[in-house]
Amino acid sequence: MKQNILLTTFFIWIFVAKSQDTTLRGSSFIINSNLILEEITIHSTIDIEDNKTQIIRLNQKEITESLSKNTADLLEKSTSISIQKSQNGGGSPNIRGFEANRILLVVDGVKLNNTIYRSGHLQNILSVDQNSLESLSVLHGPSSVFYGSGALGGAIVLNTINPQNHDPKTFFSSQFESSSNTFISNLQNISKSDKSSSLTSLSFKKFGDLKMGENRFHGYEDWGKEEFATIENTQLFSKYSQIDAMQKTHYQINSASEIILNNQYSTTSNINRFDKLNDVSDSLPKYKYWYYGPQNRFLSSVNYKRKTNSKYFDDFDVLLAYQNNTESRHKQKYNDDFITNRIENITVYDAKISFEKQNMDWNFNYGISSRYQDLKSDAYNYNDGDSSSSFATTRYPDNGSNVFNVSPFILSEYSINTNLKWFNAIRFNHENLTAHFSEYYLLELEDQIRVSNSNFSASSSVSYWLNSQNFISLSLYNAFRNPNIDDIGKVFSKNDGVVVVPNTNLKSEKNNSVEVIYRLESKKSNIEIAVFTNCLKDAIAKREISINGEDSILYDGEMLKMIANTNVNSANMYGINFHFVHSFSENIKYSLRSSFVDGTRSDSLPLAHIPPFSLRSELNYNSSKTSNFSFYTKYNSWKKLENFDVNGIDNLEEATGDGTPSWYTLNLRYSYLFSKSKFSISCVNILDSHYKTFASAISSSGRNFIISLQTQF
Repeated sequence: MKQNILLTTFFIWIFVAKSQDTTLRGSSFIINSNLILEEITIHSTIDIEDNKTQIIRLNQKEITESLSKNTADLLEKSTSISIQKSQNGGGSPNIRGFEANRILLVVDGVKLNNTIYRSGHLQNILSVDQNSLESLSVLHGPSSVFYGSGALGGAIVLNTINPQNHDPKTFFSSQFESSSNTFISNLQNISKSDKSSSLTSLSFKKFGDLKMGENRFHGYEDWGKEEFATIENTQLFSKYSQIDAMQKTHYQINSASEIILNNQYSTTSNINRFDKLNDVSDSLPKYKYWYYGPQNRFLSSVNYKRKTNSKYFDDFDVLLAYQNNTESRHKQKYNDDFITNRIENITVYDAKISFEKQNMDWNFNYGISSRYQDLKSDAYNYNDGDSSSSFATTRYPDNGSNVFNVSPFILSEYSINTNLKWFNAIRFNHENLTAHFSEYYLLELEDQIRVSNSNFSASSSVSYWLNSQNFISLSLYNAFRNPNIDDIGKVFSKNDGVVVVPNTNLKSEKNNSVEVIYRLESKKSNIEIAVFTNCLKDAIAKREISINGEDSILYDGEMLKMIANTNVNSANMYGINFHFVHSFSENIKYSLRSSFVDGTRSDSLPLAHIPPFSLRSELNYNSSKTSNFSFYTKYNSWKKLENFDVNGIDNLEEATGDGTPSWYTLNLRYSYLFSKSKFSISCVNILDSHYKTFASAISSSGRNFIISLQTQF
């Protein structure tokens, strides 16, 4: 595999070198937006993303043309990022071997991550409507200096449509997908007055049961065909629906000041946990019900920006945000009268103020952010026969939990000369976590848990433009993730004979990283190579424990062994990301992206979350201003059995006896623009191949026809 990667890189390098144009174009590195490579320009002010290493950016046009059913699907179709799915209504991004609570989701400057984001797989990115996005950026590598705790492996930055950037219009889109009888509709309106502009967006999504591919080129005839959860190639219990709404208002107070009001709401129907409904016990389904209740997300923020000529800053930015999230889990064993319900509600308050100052050579960005989180956790058993209820253990501390965080930061950029820039950043973070227990019959716990963590994170990078076409950078940075309520206070069973119990003696996870990135642009070709290494310390992982000499407890009617999160591991990770684009003519473009990551753990066991080598290539043809055609392929290599995490995070039970087979898909997309409307049709997985993405419990869709109509009034 490593030989294949090196050979691919070598041949493309030769191709680029031969096609390189030596004409100077000024001190910039600019790539056509349709090619989804990073735009690097020497700015007069600090741009967070511009001082990161490898970034994948998608603009609104690319987002729309992807014909994606949700934001996770958008990432999977348009990037080389791996997406894990436990059910149809799922989508957990993986960046360079980091997943779930080790990467950050940021929407309009507000972090979505909260104190119950877990370490396994998360579907929270689905709560951001892809139809409302103006841009999406994937920041690879540690990002704590920019966003604080949690960005060990990177960040996904989502920016919704700014009505100030668009003309007044009413926009309607409708989409149908054949593999799951999916219907998606979106209605948007942008209105403007002298000083204000407003966006209203409403989306409705209805997903049917997902049909897997029929052709099993991997040779495993029964893989994915669950006895009680599939009929032929249709995966039962995978249907769900979702509603997304957004109201965003931009008001220009005067020439120097503006304010943005932002309200977002997302809710789903119940979402069945497909992998649990295919569990079997004594030749019968283990569960009658196992589903997530509606995932509700509400965000309200106000953003004030002002330009000034102060001695200490040129402009400042104030962001205040309120979030409320509700999620729940409901399960009932097949021959049990009781359904167990566990409900979590978390309220998050964010405040951030930042300042920027620039002179001839130095640019500074400094400020402070603060966050307060309040968690309520409830649980009960309900008898659907006689409508009675009884006590059940909560997933998190039953008398409430809260987390307070404060984090000052400073970023600086020094232009040594026109070709050389030096960037430095530092952030201090202090966090207090408090959890309260009342009646807890499982364990003898203290009434209250108090945990404090303080961390510094730093970043330094040197960027050098050899000429207008060649760019190289060296970056050194570290990142951290404070243990959250999910790490410290959760009580949970995955039904694998063990139960997770609280542990208050956890330290922050840390990641030290080095990355070298090279970019080249010629008249027709662009190339980007990023080589990185990560050193992960104090990694949190689950291990067996004993309390008062006992290693097992009674939980949900079963005697289960106790495990707890502990700081047990260190690991070294390394990899390479490769981007290549070539314009054969004004109408024909080709792009290639590949990603490889590997590593070793201190105890020599396989690392969790390490995706297999992936590759995406696309040939795009614009026959005219009104017509566009693209053919793209996606490939994932084998994930062998011996390379799976032994603690179960990689869902080994959902793979074959040899691991997860390699797979590839062939895909076509065509669009035609007429008047103020656009018609698009796509065929995904033309060969109707059966496959699963790494660590996924549900099979990916088979041959899928997507039809879309977009109309502007």
